[in-house]
Parts: sequence; C-alpha cells; structure tokens
Amino acid sequence: MKTNLKVIFIAVTCCVAMSGASGQQADLVARNGDFWTVDEANPRAQAVAALNGRLIFVGSNAGVDKHIGKDTKVIDLDGAFVTPGFYDNHVHFESTGRLLYGLNLLDVSDEASFAARIREVDSRYAAGTWITGGDWSAYEEWAAGDVAEAGQEVNPNDQYGNFFLPSKGMIDSFTRARPVLVRRFDRKVYLANSVALELAGIRKGQPDPEGVAVERHNDGEPTGALFNPVSGAVESTVLIRDNVIALFGDLIPAPSRAQRIAETRKAWNKMASVGVTSYCDITSNPVYVDIYRELRNRGEMTARVRYRPPLDRWESMANLGIRIGFGDDWIRFGATKAWIDGIMGNSSARFYEPYTHNPSSRGIWRDIMFPFERSPDNPEKMQSRLERLALKADANGIQLTVHAIGDEANGYLMDMLERIIEKNGEKDRRFRLVHAQVMTDRDIERAGEMHIVAEVQPFHTSDDMRWMEERIGRDRSRGAYAFRRLWDSGAVVSFGSDSPGTNASRYYLNPMLGLYAAVTRKTLSGQPEGGWFPQERLTVEEAIKAYTLNTAYASFEEGMKGTLTVGKLADFVVLSDNLLTMNPNDIKDVTVETTVVGGKLVYSAHR
Repeated sequence: MKTNLKVIFIAVTCCVAMSGASGQQADLVARNGDFWTVDEANPRAQAVAALNGRLIFVGSNAGVDKHIGKDTKVIDLDGAFVTPGFYDNHVHFESTGRLLYGLNLLDVSDEASFAARIREVDSRYAAGTWITGGDWSAYEEWAAGDVAEAGQEVNPNDQYGNFFLPSKGMIDSFTRARPVLVRRFDRKVYLANSVALELAGIRKGQPDPEGVAVERHNDGEPTGALFNPVSGAVESTVLIRDNVIALFGDLIPAPSRAQRIAETRKAWNKMASVGVTSYCDITSNPVYVDIYRELRNRGEMTARVRYRPPLDRWESMANLGIRIGFGDDWIRFGATKAWIDGIMGNSSARFYEPYTHNPSSRGIWRDIMFPFERSPDNPEKMQSRLERLALKADANGIQLTVHAIGDEANGYLMDMLERIIEKNGEKDRRFRLVHAQVMTDRDIERAGEMHIVAEVQPFHTSDDMRWMEERIGRDRSRGAYAFRRLWDSGAVVSFGSDSPGTNASRYYLNPMLGLYAAVTRKTLSGQPEGGWFPQERLTVEEAIKAYTLNTAYASFEEGMKGTLTVGKLADFVVLSDNLLTMNPNDIKDVTVETTVVGGKLVYSAHR
C-alpha cells in the first residue's frame, strides 16, 4: 500500500539554458507528483513552483520547467499524493504543548505506568518545576475502541467511581526535590507527593483543608489522594467545585518563558510531522502571542496561527483596532471564543431532556451565561450575559465562535444568532458553531439557512461513540456529529482536532485520524463494522476540503490558503498514500512524507 517515495533535493545547474527566462525563477519546485489542489478550477496538477513563500505555478511537469533556475531547489515526488497543508480549526495550543512536552496520564490506570510516566517527565523538567495535570484513568471505564449501548445508569451512591487510585508512595522516592500535583480525568481526585503536601500544609495531625477530603492511613498520615466535594447540584461551569486546585493555585508558579518556548517548539514539530500548516489557537495565555512574534521575527515559525482570546476580551481587541482580517501571513486575529455548556466526557453538555444514564441531570450552563437580565429590546424576555457580549463584539466587526455540545446548547445558539442578525443586520459574519456536537433536525436545517460554520472535530466521532449511546440513547445519538446533514444543509463544515482533548479524551493533531473518522464513522479498532450512523459519512474529497479550504474560509483566509492556487501561500503536504484511491479503512495509517510551509521544508520523514 505504501508509496516508495524518494524525496530528492537537486541544485539544478544543467538545465538553465533549457528553462530559459520565460518565467520567474522559483525558490522551490516540487514535480512529478499527484497534486489534489482542492481548487475546483484546477483540481489536479503534477507540479508546483514557489517564490517568496507563495505559489507562482500549479500545473504540469513540462510547464514548471520555466521556473527552474540554478538556485532552485527541486523535489522529485516520485508520483506521491499531495494536498494543501491541513488547517486545524481548533487547537488548545498551550495545553497541547504542555501535554506533548509534559505529562500525559490519560491512558494510565495502573501503578507501574503511573510511576513511569511521572519519572520520565521528572528526568527532563528543570529543577523546581511542578509536575501537574495528567488526567489519569480517562480510558479506564470505556476503552478507546468501545462502542456504547444504552441501558446503563450511574449509581448515585457511588460518587467517586471505582477507578485506579494512586498514592504518594508510588512516586515519592524519585520526586523528593520536586512538587507533584496530578489529577484524575474528572478532577474529582488529585494526587500530591510529599513535597506538595508539605507546601500546602497537609500533614499528619492537621485537619483537612476546608472543602478538601484528605485520604489518610490508619495513623493519620496522608496517602496523597485529595478529594473534591461532589455532592449537591451544580448549575454552571463544572460538575464539581475544584477546591484542590484553589488550595494549591497560589503555590504553583506559572511556567517560565523558556519552558513555554520549548513547549511551543514541541507542538510545532508535531504539527509539521502530521501535515498541519495552520491552526486556530483557542484562548492560550496572551504571552503566547508575544512568543509567536519572537519566533516569527527569528524565522523559526513552522505553522501559521489565528489566535482567539475569550469573548469577554472583545472590547480590548476593538480598542486596539483588531477586527476580522487583522494580522499577517503568520499570525492573525479577529475572532473570540466562548463556551455555553460542558462536555460529553463528564456528562455536563446541556440537553433538552435528562441524560439516559443519569435521569437527574440535563447538564450545565457555563458561567458566561449569567447573570440573565431583562432584554432591552423585549422587556418580556431575559437576555444572557453571553448574548450581551456577543451582540457588542459582532457589532464591532469581531467574529463569534461559541462552544456548544448538547442539543439545548446548540438550539440556544441558533436562537441567539437569529436575534443577533435581527439586531445587527445581515452581513458576512461566518458565525462558528464550535463542535456542533448533538443537534436536533430543525437546528441542522437552521444552520444551513443562516450559513453558519460548523467548526467540528471529526475524531470526536471515533472516540466519543464509546459512551454516547449509554449517555443519551440511540435516538438522540442520531443527531451527533451529523456531518452529512450539516454539509447538505448548506452549512460550511470545517475540520480540526480539538487537541489535546478534554480531561476525559485524548484528541490527536494528526488529520488522518479525523479524515478516517469522517469517511468511515468507526473507532480506531474498526468498530462498528458498517460504521456508526453511516448515513452521516462524508466523501474523502469533502473531508479533505473540510480540513483545508473550509477552515480557511471559516477564518476569512480563503484568499491566501486552503487550496493550491497561484498567488496563495506555498503550504502543502506529501503523503505516503493516495487518499482518493485507497481503502478508507486504512486512512488512519497514512503518514506524512514531507511538509512545506511558505515554500520551505519544515519536515521530512527521510531526514
């Protein structure tokens, strides 16, 4: 199945006379390839030429000769399949870099792996740096390849669940000089080593801190396990109040700039290796904008970014003159991000009807919804804080992107968008419905009618089906990840990863996993055999477009990227296999041979 690709760099000196001066001399030529350009006017090509970071030729092998000069770098693609660079619509960049550079316990639920992962991070972290995060046991109850069925209900008397519970004794021997505070995926339980416990004043003979239950041995010595309260209904933000992190928050210093830069490079290296050439950064610490600028000015950026701060920062953006389209080829702005409900991973997404496995809950609204106030346009209606902020941001030329998972959350945003259109008027706003995860039939239709962008992450389908039907039943699951119906409704379907995932799931940067999920509707283990709600599958061509041109469109950048077209940025990816002709079940195994950004090689599998 694999193409025997040989990427050869040639300093062409012997054919200058043949190529002549009829065309501009390119910095880079890639020829003898099978280019899928995603440009409807010119869908296939054999070769491209780039100069000063942009494409100056897309066409035949013979036609590209005129752009080859004595200083041109030439890549012989040996027939390999090439696409535009992938554009990830949703990356939590700060936490992605931290997970790649730091601690990942999502798939850990045993003592040996737990200790080994923490030991590995301890071996390379700078002295004194806290080890935090982790999210152990995310895959303990439902394995990655599982497909859930309806019927199971939660035990209301088992508040913490029967999950793996570590102790400080597993890690104290090699972390004597470093504080450690790691958490379980649902944040109900944390594990602190002896150094961290001492810094927080948690010790034998001392009472438990307010709002935190400390597990202890019979002699009163803390085991390191710390429990958040979980009793009582919570109507916003999270299912639990995170008193543990509140207790330790002032003790844990912010990561150093040097560590943030190391994490940034780690994430960019990973992106280059999987063909991601652009991404949307979701609400990373503002210091990352300065880091991006520093690395751009040093010529070290290998991926382009569109930075999205939280919605409540819209006024600061407007005062700085930031609107849609602000920025350069590398760093762009113009959008904000908000959250309206929770997630499926901890059953906090907001639904019209109660959860099938937990009839006492319909999920939550996030704090940005509150307080509700009387609407100035209709005194009989109450207006959320989210809507008040959204109206002002939209009126000031800032793009709105809002997270919605449950059907009621998506329905509320559809209603809110109708009111925004009525108040601020029709315009090209490209409202991004982030995740658009579970929707009613009517709201899928409305998404097309209002020309929304469905900012979806297709690998959610492969991962979340392990619990979806257990939690909301078969009928509501029919409206989950409804890519085909959204596409056919007229909505613009845009793809990305949601890396690094939630506290309950690991979502990978690799676009091949998203393409695989979109065209097969299967888990990574190939289940179910015929696909999960297979009527919602997209074609391979549509899926590639969703991961390239449609995300560029969603970001008002379709004029500069998303297709291999003369004048656009020279960002493209050479793949090991032809996505259009191969068995879709094997797409998840396709690898990247070469990644080019701005006409420069940023990754080669053969180096």
